[in-house]
Amino acid sequence: MQNPKNMLASITGNTKILGVIADPVSQARTPAMANTLLDERGLLGAFVMLPMQVSAEDFPAFFTGLRALKNFGGAVVSMPHKIITASLVDELTPEARLVGAVNVVRRNSDGRLIGTMLDGEGFVAGLAGAGYSVKGAHVLLVGAGGAASAIAFALAKNGCVSLSIQNRAPERARGLLERVTHVYPQVEGTTEIHATSHYDIAINGTSLGMKPNDDLPISKSLIARCDLIAECVIAPEMTPLLQEASDQGKVVHTGVPMLAAQMNLMLAFMGAE
Repeated sequence: MQNPKNMLASITGNTKILGVIADPVSQARTPAMANTLLDERGLLGAFVMLPMQVSAEDFPAFFTGLRALKNFGGAVVSMPHKIITASLVDELTPEARLVGAVNVVRRNSDGRLIGTMLDGEGFVAGLAGAGYSVKGAHVLLVGAGGAASAIAFALAKNGCVSLSIQNRAPERARGLLERVTHVYPQVEGTTEIHATSHYDIAINGTSLGMKPNDDLPISKSLIARCDLIAECVIAPEMTPLLQEASDQGKVVHTGVPMLAAQMNLMLAFMGAE
């Protein structure tokens, strides 16, 4: 691995710029993880990944500006931009079209921007790497945004028996569930939680937990009826949800494995391999 001075010296006018676009972006681990991998592969200098904080209001104009940046190679797209990005790219992969959201964009040599979605398979792979399988599981998923949508489809694809989706906007939960069960009709889907409901896996697919004063995305009483509590929030790694679940003696799974499982796929999609 290069020392810091050599790393900076390797960045030239030919360097392809990769981004992590989010708001906020200060908590993002992706740049450090990606640049470490690029360095290990001898590609740091040919590519470099930078954090890019862009508000939802400014995002469409910013995205248009990326088309003019000829040394832009691609970007990881994070909250809250995943759904809007699907309407801004020139082409969607089948995965992104199915989910209706994008978390990685690449710029082709002809300037076209292509979007894909890797959150779902990354989440399932992260669980599998920790020894947990979704096959045959009864799952509770909180959220209906880009990441949650990708996870919902991946859970169904990988064999969960039932999927309960909860969201602050119930109509979005119902809409996502309808889309998932249309493609995977064998999955028992619901947006209702009963007093006797028990879940093998409960997943926070929202951004709740990134800020210290956020509400718990899953109530304490419902945590008690779940075996494994899993996060999509990466920082802080031990969110209030996971801390509460741990205090209740539940098995917890942080958001970091989801990102780690995606890193190779993300870099490959952006041409950094």
